[in-house]
Amino acid sequence: MFTKIIINFLDTYNLPWLILALMTWSLIYISCSLKQFFYALPVGIWTMVVGTILENFFIYHKFWSDHFILVHIGELDLFLIIGPFFSIGLLLIRFLPKSSFGKYMIILLFSAISVGIELIAIKLGFLSYNAEKWSLIHSLGAYSLSLMSGLGFYYIYYNK
Repeated sequence: MFTKIIINFLDTYNLPWLILALMTWSLIYISCSLKQFFYALPVGIWTMVVGTILENFFIYHKFWSDHFILVHIGELDLFLIIGPFFSIGLLLIRFLPKSSFGKYMIILLFSAISVGIELIAIKLGFLSYNAEKWSLIHSLGAYSLSLMSGLGFYYIYYNK
């Protein structure tokens, strides 16, 4: 009953991606100083761009579709791009461990969290997969590769 009321409210005003963006930005605000924010900003922008390109590719080829878009950027919502796509890269660098194994594990952890958010979005009807072309395992792989790309960008950018 309560879930249905929330879904109807979010549906009426097209708010789910805005709320997710606010949640991820709140996490950044709580966990990062201004210095840490600006240090990791290039990687956040990188993951935002890479995530947008990948999402548009996957939507164009009908792997899945986003619903309840408030501000259109192609087939995506602006708040999806500046929220979770940006935040995940910034938080990756913010909490990056020193060891290689630790880096691998944090990429898997952040990928699993992202897949968990997708699973919630699917259950609430904000996202839908084409079951013949896509699954949660595909998403885990795509997030892992995307975050490895962000990590590669980080090492190239900061080791000029």
